[in-house]
Amino acid sequence: MKHLFSSIRTSSYWRYALFSKAGASQTLTVAGGLYLLLDMLDFFGMYTRDKHSNLAFFVIIGFSVIATLISRRPTSRVTYRIPKKDFSFEVIVGDLLESENPNIVISTNTTFDTDISSGLISPDSLQGKFTNKYFSGNTAELDKQIAASLKGSTSQKHTESKGKKRRYPIGTVAKVSAHGKTFYLMAMSELNGEGTAKSTPQMIETSLEALWTYIAEKGEFGDISIAILGTGRGRVGLPRKKIVEKIAQSFADASQDKIFSNKLTIVVHPGDAERFGVNLFEIRDYLSQSLHV
Repeated sequence: MKHLFSSIRTSSYWRYALFSKAGASQTLTVAGGLYLLLDMLDFFGMYTRDKHSNLAFFVIIGFSVIATLISRRPTSRVTYRIPKKDFSFEVIVGDLLESENPNIVISTNTTFDTDISSGLISPDSLQGKFTNKYFSGNTAELDKQIAASLKGSTSQKHTESKGKKRRYPIGTVAKVSAHGKTFYLMAMSELNGEGTAKSTPQMIETSLEALWTYIAEKGEFGDISIAILGTGRGRVGLPRKKIVEKIAQSFADASQDKIFSNKLTIVVHPGDAERFGVNLFEIRDYLSQSLHV
């Protein structure tokens, strides 16, 4: 609800709702329909023109604007179904860790470090919140599941790291389970000598391609939830809307030859939605125009 009210205060919402081509077109369509109705009433003598107020024009325009705003009001959830395909996208404003989907993607680093107590992994990061919520901060159990999942995966020594001493390629995935859900820890960023994470658009694309392949071959079939990647501690400078497109396009490309999920839910954190004026209708229109399927 907070997101809905905050969206109304953003210029991006008003540009979309009224001052976009689609918004203006809808307003004029409603106004034209009202004018036609009044013209018909006048023709049949039910409400003649001499009874119209001098302010009728402004009343029609005002009603048309209100009708447009009601139909294009802010929302916290939009869905876009790919034409003639058996999968769809859902973009929501919410908490990824509260997702109802059985499969959730958690971005992590190439060393799969989990240590929150030392500050290497921030408790305020998505990974930190995930560890505290689903493993009660028990990194030993989490590390045990990660190690079991990564057994046999290619890695190399990483002695300059503050944390673990094995580094895996970008896109490596570790599957862990907790509270009846499956989590895919996806290596998407590198930690430098100071323990700071860094990612790039290319690293995001590479990790996503590897993620879909992993889920198709070793994962569980079902709806998948994923956050907007790299825009926080990953320090990727792309707009949120562009990251959503990258995630959606990658999923669509991977689904051309194999169906491993019928729905991908992309979750926008409420703080991001408010701070950056995220408009979900705009994102849906953007996906419908930019996706190549």
